[in-house]
Amino acid sequence: MKKYLLPLLAIPSLFLFSCKSGETPELVEEVVVEELVEVQVLDPVKWTYEVENTAENEYKISFSATVEDGWYVYSSTIAEDGPIPTGIYYDASDLIVSLGEIEESGEVTKDGYDEMFDMDIKKFGHAASFSQVITTKGSGEIAGYLEFMTCDSMQCLFPDPIEFVIEVK
Repeated sequence: MKKYLLPLLAIPSLFLFSCKSGETPELVEEVVVEELVEVQVLDPVKWTYEVENTAENEYKISFSATVEDGWYVYSSTIAEDGPIPTGIYYDASDLIVSLGEIEESGEVTKDGYDEMFDMDIKKFGHAASFSQVITTKGSGEIAGYLEFMTCDSMQCLFPDPIEFVIEVK
């Protein structure tokens, strides 16, 4: 048995040495080229807002969006598991008595099946507005923000909320 063991151990060693070439590999110098790429920040929706005192202790806050062609903002009434609905949110305040429903309208309104979300959705293109009436007591400041999502046919963006402060008198 010892006769066969020595040749069996020698075969892998021979094979290992026979695969080794006597040449030294060429040294390859890696050249790193830095290329400055201008990053384009997408900002397809521009917002403005205004506050109107409509009656004593009643204010209407209105947000108006200008939306680039091919992009949309979504309704405030979106079913669960869809895109983020456009919403107006207020920081906690003892000044707020009640909030009315959000009213919305758009220049280009699409209401129906959306392939990206695989559901029926209402969305606004080119221009949109969202407003809400709030009833207050006393005077002071009310702060809050508008949250929205925007998509085109290829991608969606989750922009920073639009903050606001209302001075109530």
